[in-house]
Amino acid sequence: MSRNFLNIRLWFITAILIIGITACMVPAAAESVSYIQVSASPSDGSVCLDHWNCQPTPVTFATTSNSYHSISVYHDGYQMSTQTVYANDPGMTTTVSVTLVANSPLTGTLDLSSRPTNADIWLDGRYYGTTPLVIGGLSDGDHSLTLKRASYYDFTEPFTIVAGQISTLSPAMSAYTSSSGYGDIEIQSNPVGAAVYVNNNYVGTTISSTPLYATQLSPGSYTVRVTLANYQPYTETAIVKPGAVYNIQANMALVTSGAATDTTGQITVRSNPSGANIYLDNAYRGLTPLTLVGIQKGSHTILLKMNGYQDWQSVMTVAAGSSTDVSGMLSPSPTPVPTTYVSQLAPTAAKSPLSLFSIISAIGICGGAAILYRKRE
Repeated sequence: MSRNFLNIRLWFITAILIIGITACMVPAAAESVSYIQVSASPSDGSVCLDHWNCQPTPVTFATTSNSYHSISVYHDGYQMSTQTVYANDPGMTTTVSVTLVANSPLTGTLDLSSRPTNADIWLDGRYYGTTPLVIGGLSDGDHSLTLKRASYYDFTEPFTIVAGQISTLSPAMSAYTSSSGYGDIEIQSNPVGAAVYVNNNYVGTTISSTPLYATQLSPGSYTVRVTLANYQPYTETAIVKPGAVYNIQANMALVTSGAATDTTGQITVRSNPSGANIYLDNAYRGLTPLTLVGIQKGSHTILLKMNGYQDWQSVMTVAAGSSTDVSGMLSPSPTPVPTTYVSQLAPTAAKSPLSLFSIISAIGICGGAAILYRKRE
């Protein structure tokens, strides 16, 4: 057998082995990913996965299998819709279809505080930040509130918003009992605007400098992952113990520039009150608080609008590969002062004494003439 034939056979066998190994590896890689397919009516809005990955509808997100995620759908002129979605087994697609409800011309406001303060706020399944906080632009009707804070049981309560009114809530949270057995994790990130996952389940976004809490956890080991566009994912294993709080400070590191330099950055947009409509360069993007990613570097205009408040606008600069924090303070619209009309009666002309004398004189003359006429007869 010639040496050339042996070499050809060796190369042929090697190629077969490489193809076989690759064929085995590709399905294995695909099996770790599931998909969430989102459609909405109207269809030309936007949908955000876990409070930061926002795309036009319809869209299909690739995400970790067997995990929970938050889906928020936005459209200018319609009420936001938020729901928790479970990503199924590897390779499977979860389908979400949302029909949005048109905004009412009148909305209400929630003035929310808590005892203790700095509790995470989940309103209708969407994370808003921490107490105390004023949340505006809420539709008239029933809503659901959940508060989370380390060392305290989660507080859940329904409440009602009345259009044109401010509803005030100040619930007291109950501390863990000695027999609860729960522990907690608190997470902060630098910069803010990062999505946080505990055992691949979305637990919120580091909207502000106050901690984000994962509460009522049984003792054990938990994998915490913090993600932000243009930054390397931060991962830490948290050991949860009964009655203890495990603290994580995620200092995010920028992705090392490669051959193709990223020309985009992100903006975390907040407002007071929360719930304002965000317009980026006149394009509607959702409600505050929200992290917008994939924003081209350079100058951009942020416009915030809310019923009952004056528009807030700012021009800011986005740097490539960085995160910018924008916070707008909305001022209430001035209450129109009704115009007061003072009605006055037309002045009455004074009776002239001369006119009265003339009348009496005329009567006298007529009477005299009548007497003379009788005497002549």
